[in-house]
Amino acid sequence: MMKSRKMRLAVGLALTAAMGAGLITGSADADPKQYSAFVGVGSDTTQDVLNALSGESSGVLYTPVRASTGEQIISFNALGPGEANGTCIIAKVGGPSFDRPNGSGNGHEALSRSLDTRVQTTAVGPKWGSNICTGGTVAAPTRTDVSGQIDFARSSSLPTVAGSDISIVAMARDALSFVYYRNSGGAPVTSLTRAQLASLFSTGPQVIGGVNIIPCGVNTGSGTYPSWNLTLGITAGQEVTGTTLCNGFIPADGGGTGRAQEHDAVDLRDRGLVAPAGSQVIVGFSASQFVARSNGRADPLPPAGVGIGSITDNGAGVNLGSPVTGTAPNMAPVPSFFNDTTFGRTVYNLIPELVFNAAIPNAMQNLFKGPSSSVCAATSTIQALGFLVAPNCGTQVGLTGLRD
Repeated sequence: MMKSRKMRLAVGLALTAAMGAGLITGSADADPKQYSAFVGVGSDTTQDVLNALSGESSGVLYTPVRASTGEQIISFNALGPGEANGTCIIAKVGGPSFDRPNGSGNGHEALSRSLDTRVQTTAVGPKWGSNICTGGTVAAPTRTDVSGQIDFARSSSLPTVAGSDISIVAMARDALSFVYYRNSGGAPVTSLTRAQLASLFSTGPQVIGGVNIIPCGVNTGSGTYPSWNLTLGITAGQEVTGTTLCNGFIPADGGGTGRAQEHDAVDLRDRGLVAPAGSQVIVGFSASQFVARSNGRADPLPPAGVGIGSITDNGAGVNLGSPVTGTAPNMAPVPSFFNDTTFGRTVYNLIPELVFNAAIPNAMQNLFKGPSSSVCAATSTIQALGFLVAPNCGTQVGLTGLRD
């Protein structure tokens, strides 16, 4: 697998950090805290706020959260630097190289494999991804054993797998709207209703306000994929039909083929550039991510001509307006939009249930459990990344099973 210099550097740094705890002896306080940090993977939506809670996001430094016993967190992005597809990561001391989980669903599955003790078959057991990260070929069941390599997963939607192995823990409030780009011919359409969006994403391109609007679908492993469909009241099958045209666009730079990477405004612009002249492309997008990226707190910055739309009717006759206020680099979320029961949503962390609900207090509880936990108390960091702290932050809102 070809790797960019940035990706090789990122993997090298992760390996260097992982090796240290196995090589250095003596007082634990003498070791870098990252060596004993809890590892998270998964959602693109919340990767940057978890990076900030780890100490840095997009070159901006923050105070890292830590348990009362000193443990910190580290979080691997859904994609590697400059990569359009998954890359390999090494998460812990002496651990294996394995596929980077891209999106909420893949984060849930990778955490499941980290916890799983079942005998490996072609589909289940403590193995994740393909063995390409260890130099083999892509062929199940020769995947990577990731037992104990992942401690929590980021999720931008409620997992639906039945079971009681993993606690679903609320963290922050986000909102969904559409992001747009029109390639030529005048001004874009910047306001739509829920009904218009549902029609676009279920049946395909339509002319609205004199503009041909083309809907684009996001990565199906993303938590935003089911959240957006639920927001619009459509099924996955309808959404696939409605977004087929945009998903087939091949930008001149070769990127953007297939479904879009969630919250990548550059990808949307590149698709718009190869759309029919005068057309406008749109995609479901996290308002928090749009705020963070516009303010330079996350990458990449939305390119010129890309904006986030207003919702003039949420399906119940309420004009929500825009989900954001102000201009970059001082853009901020609009609380009334984020708290709307249709277009607002809660984002979560998935924590092993036996740890989260253990009778004896532990570091993971100190970091994630309850409104006074280290994560929930970091209100300024959560808000700086475009979210609002959830009223029930730190609360277990449900349980989910291991995902195969």
